[in-house]
Amino acid sequence: MQQIVSQVALPVVLAMIMLSMGLGLTIRNFTDVARHPLSAALGLGLQMCGLPILALLVIVLFDLSALAAAGLFLLSLCPGGATSNLFSYLARGNVALSISLTAITSLIVPFTLPVLFMAYTEASGGQLAAFTMPLGVMVMQLVVVTLVPVLVGMGIRHFAANWAQRVEPMAKKVATMAMISVIILLIATNLPLVMDMASVNGIAVLGLSCVALVIAYLVASKAGLAAADVRTVAMETGIQNAGTAMMVAMTLLQQPQLAMIPLMYGLLMNIPAFGFIAWVQYKHQNAASGSLG
Repeated sequence: MQQIVSQVALPVVLAMIMLSMGLGLTIRNFTDVARHPLSAALGLGLQMCGLPILALLVIVLFDLSALAAAGLFLLSLCPGGATSNLFSYLARGNVALSISLTAITSLIVPFTLPVLFMAYTEASGGQLAAFTMPLGVMVMQLVVVTLVPVLVGMGIRHFAANWAQRVEPMAKKVATMAMISVIILLIATNLPLVMDMASVNGIAVLGLSCVALVIAYLVASKAGLAAADVRTVAMETGIQNAGTAMMVAMTLLQQPQLAMIPLMYGLLMNIPAFGFIAWVQYKHQNAASGSLG
């Protein structure tokens, strides 16, 4: 069962998610970045550079095992996708900026992830020697599963805009439900994972998400970004694409044990995400009450 889920269902569902995301993207999402250059640059910098560095610090601080450390670092290389867009919306963020950041990272990650992760495994050595895979093969497989569906979705949006706009909401719902189903199946076949959440691995995973969100929020605030942009940058940095990390571990590298940290993250990241959303809503309600008073 686990092999069917990891080798067939997971890449297919991830491709569905990327396709549904592409249905909502246009060239304007890329050009809109020019309207918020500082916000976009800061968001990309924190996601692509800051988060991997933070992951390395967490790995050292918690003295994680080789497998757990590799899983956490792999996760840090997978910037948020449709999930972070949803959380940005719920947190009263700049949804256009969130989608633009997702659009850009979806084009970059298939190339940066294999290079950085392979560099990490080579530097770590030991148990991680088993993760070797030709770099070109890994890039090509990521391109096929993540980048190509996004481009296909954008092509559909360009040539059949009205149809794409009608189908996009349902496509996202179906893809999201499919991913939830895959996660449930993975948990069912890896029940010890639930118990492991109370271990140092679970604390490290939760810590990465919480600290990344807080640091991004503080940095974006100090940079003088608009309040909505600050919330968006925080969400985009604190919420990673666990689905991509799991797919790389289980399908490309065929190392199911490496996917346990991303799978754990996919569950635990909801705690800081919804906590942040609740805090934003509380502040908004207080501000509204103050203005009425």
